[in-house]
Amino acid sequence: MPLAPSIILLTIQWTWMVGAWGLKVLPRASTLYPISVPPSQYWDGNDGPWSSFTLQVGTPIQDVRVFISTASPNTWVVHQDGCHPSDSSCPQARGGTFNPSTSTSWEQDGSYQFSFNQSLGLNVQGVFGNDTLGLGFQGGGGPILKDQIIAAHSSEELYLGIFGLNPSSTNFTETDRGRPSYLSSLKSQNLIPSLSYGYTAGNQYRLKKVYGSLTLGGYDSSLFTQNSVTIPFRGNPLRNLLVGIQSITAMGQNGVTSALLPTPVTANIDSTTPMIWLPTEACLAFEKAFGLTWNETADLYLVNDTLHDSLQNQNASITFTLGAATNGGQTTDITLPYDSFDLLIKQPFANVSANQRYFPLRRASDEGQYTLGRTVLQEAYLTVDWERQNFSISQCIFSDTAKQELVAITPLDTSPSGGLSTGATAGIAVGVILAAALTILALSILFLRRRNARRGAAAAEGNQEVAGAMIRQGFPKGELATDSECMRFEMEGSSGHANKGYGGERPDWLGAEARYPGNGSGVAEADVGVIRAEMAAGGGFYGGSGLHEMHDPSSTPPVELPGESPREEMEGSTPASSRWRSRMRRSWFLNPASPLSRPPSSQPTAKGKESSRSRPRSSWFGASSRGGNRHPVPSGPSSPYQRVASAGSSSR
Repeated sequence: MPLAPSIILLTIQWTWMVGAWGLKVLPRASTLYPISVPPSQYWDGNDGPWSSFTLQVGTPIQDVRVFISTASPNTWVVHQDGCHPSDSSCPQARGGTFNPSTSTSWEQDGSYQFSFNQSLGLNVQGVFGNDTLGLGFQGGGGPILKDQIIAAHSSEELYLGIFGLNPSSTNFTETDRGRPSYLSSLKSQNLIPSLSYGYTAGNQYRLKKVYGSLTLGGYDSSLFTQNSVTIPFRGNPLRNLLVGIQSITAMGQNGVTSALLPTPVTANIDSTTPMIWLPTEACLAFEKAFGLTWNETADLYLVNDTLHDSLQNQNASITFTLGAATNGGQTTDITLPYDSFDLLIKQPFANVSANQRYFPLRRASDEGQYTLGRTVLQEAYLTVDWERQNFSISQCIFSDTAKQELVAITPLDTSPSGGLSTGATAGIAVGVILAAALTILALSILFLRRRNARRGAAAAEGNQEVAGAMIRQGFPKGELATDSECMRFEMEGSSGHANKGYGGERPDWLGAEARYPGNGSGVAEADVGVIRAEMAAGGGFYGGSGLHEMHDPSSTPPVELPGESPREEMEGSTPASSRWRSRMRRSWFLNPASPLSRPPSSQPTAKGKESSRSRPRSSWFGASSRGGNRHPVPSGPSSPYQRVASAGSSSR
């Protein structure tokens, strides 16, 4: 393929590639898909039970089970020291433990305390470090990322570990630039479309037990009823899922309703805790509606068997009316059956001596503790978009025939209509510029190639015209014939003058006179246009049978140009006009009377004599072979060029 078309084709391909790269900047749903994290299929915890999720930690992998935390940016696992060596059931009860000392990829940073949820009384200290962290079962195909922040703790206040969904970075010192969370790492490595997730906690009382569901980079639309309520972030980064609780209503089987929230409040949604933290006035309303009693020792609403049976028979439902604000605007209802509140507390929960049922409601001391915990998320689906800084909460759907329908949440720089992002636009712009530059380069090369071709053709045509003019002026291009008589003779050694080329026989033409006049014998050189032609000037120094090119001191000097005139042997790059003048000067010095010393236009033409232009070519010059070099071929004394040279030639 010619060069220029190849470059044009490359330009087209390059433009397409750059455009494609620009479009690949968009992590759209068609190119990047959400990650559905499978549940562990275990029900864990000492305050549930709750559906947990499996993590792969360290090298080699150590499997642990954790709960989901919508508030934490880090992953917390139970340290091996969290279980006494004599308690063989402890590691399994706590979802498995992690031993950093056996992980070859563990890099410890130091010991730090919980940086979130301290307002709810969680004061947990852990050993932080970086290690490999994967989602799901081993061999399940889940993402496995290196150098992720992991905290190992041994406190019983956080009975199982947690997997944080907050994408905020973590700073260990004031000079620390911040280390990314797991969710941010997934996004930066193009493993999920956006910093977003969908989550529901699952429950044991629906269908045949419903496991929790976690989707990273999107949500599962088959699990909830969509609504039009979108709530923007507000508050600090650790309490940004603030929702307005406009009302809480209880309804019994008889249809009687009870208002359980005297004053609307703003609460944070946090799955780290199972509890619902409300103002004391609201808790008193719950006590009245359900016959609850606050246990000061346990700091819980404990439920005995009698109350449990009564509440089950009552089978009341509780509806939370939620919105972006505490009053007005669009709202959505999340309804929980009594079974959502029928939970079991186990040892070693603080201040509890035996396993006992409890109602997951806590009295908040201030508005900073108002929280909707994991209990609400048994019946609600939470969708969080960190890039757009908003979230939604919807009523869950429970169906045996429902099929998973994952929907990606596009990143912030993608328009809803499918328009191009800034990165895509920039990529296409760069592609257009490069395409234009390469096109100009291709056209320039094509133009130069054609111009050089025209110049070459013109130069070749000019050389042909010069060669033709020289032939018309009587300077044919001589060639050697192919017969043996035209072989060139060389100088003999010191032992004789045998004719190497002819076996000692002297050709007849060696007796002919030289073409150019001179005062002695030797080699006469004549310019025949392009090739140096050497002829025998007279009989030469035959002595035996050889033609000598070098001068013999015994003879008269060879005929040469005067010292001040340049000797011209071969045609070079001198223009034709200069070569012509050089030949004229040389011809004049050799023989002023020679017709070669005058231009063809000034040569006399006598009546009855042929003009030099029309004179037939001498047989002195042999026929030329196509494409080969041409050399003078002597033909005998009848040549008209011999008559010109014989006037001044002599022989020994």
